[in-house]
Amino acid sequence: MRRVLRAWRAAEYPLAERPGVGVALLGAGLVTASAFSATQGALTLGFQGSLRALFENGDPMHALLWDVRLPRILVAAVVGACLSVAGALMQTVVRNPLADPSLIGVSAGAGVAALLAILLLPGLTYALPLLAFGGAAVSSATILALSWTRVRAVGPLRIILSGVAVQAILFAVIGLLTFLYADRAPSFAAFTVGSLAGSGWRDFEIVMPAAVGGLLLAAVSVRPLDLLLLDDETSGGVGLPVRGTRLFVSAVASLLAAAAVSVAGLVGFVGLVVPNAVRLVVGPRHAALVPTCALGGALLVVLADTAARTVFAPLELPVGSLLALLGGPYFLVLLWRRLPG
Repeated sequence: MRRVLRAWRAAEYPLAERPGVGVALLGAGLVTASAFSATQGALTLGFQGSLRALFENGDPMHALLWDVRLPRILVAAVVGACLSVAGALMQTVVRNPLADPSLIGVSAGAGVAALLAILLLPGLTYALPLLAFGGAAVSSATILALSWTRVRAVGPLRIILSGVAVQAILFAVIGLLTFLYADRAPSFAAFTVGSLAGSGWRDFEIVMPAAVGGLLLAAVSVRPLDLLLLDDETSGGVGLPVRGTRLFVSAVASLLAAAAVSVAGLVGFVGLVVPNAVRLVVGPRHAALVPTCALGGALLVVLADTAARTVFAPLELPVGSLLALLGGPYFLVLLWRRLPG
């Protein structure tokens, strides 16, 4: 029986029994994409020339690679990893593959808090992820509170619908802020769409503490995450505090989304596309899903940002727009497959 079950899992999820292969492939792809990205831009460099310029201070291209392209690649990878893992966590919380921080109001909550912090507390740059986390946490708590009923536990559909409503309100607030502070409209527009333009080492230093903390919390929570995939009665029957775990996982997802929003703005759809694609290969077990989502998200955003700054060079596109062009149709396909009839 065990052999039959194992064979079925292997047929259903090709790398379910060998998640290390998926991690290795995605890791190699991320390294390759990062190396390629370092050579591309308004000024194209060869791989050997880029490698030499990166480590030789006397090379005229050293500053371009070390101070401009390398930190931007690293920020893109961290943002992608955070958004992808946050999406996987939210999908587990609501037991719905259509969940994503950018679609149910979590990222929008972080965005409102970040914009208010930029306007009112411009000197607290390094506290931006923490302030954005506060906004994301309030948004998540509001969604869960609106979804709560005395009759039964929080339901996945109620969370999704409440999140969509909260997101609409938060985007209205963002629109009002953009209108009231029209003198900052260009930077606000880039923040709202999602952009990595101008990302440097300072942004990397800002995002890393929250990103590392959130990813570590996700990694050590894989067992409770697996149990959350069961119905609430079954999960509680094996000793899982379902409500507390759901709140904790929502907080971790909020922290990761806030970290990404604080440096890249409202980049969307990464948390929708990557977890669903990865889950088809490695299966639903979070011990495999979390690391592969992190690497897959990093790879996707690095590739998207490379395309954003090279396809129409020297004109640079916002990376959020390219990801929306990818994620929008993917969301429609998922929605079409999930709807009855």
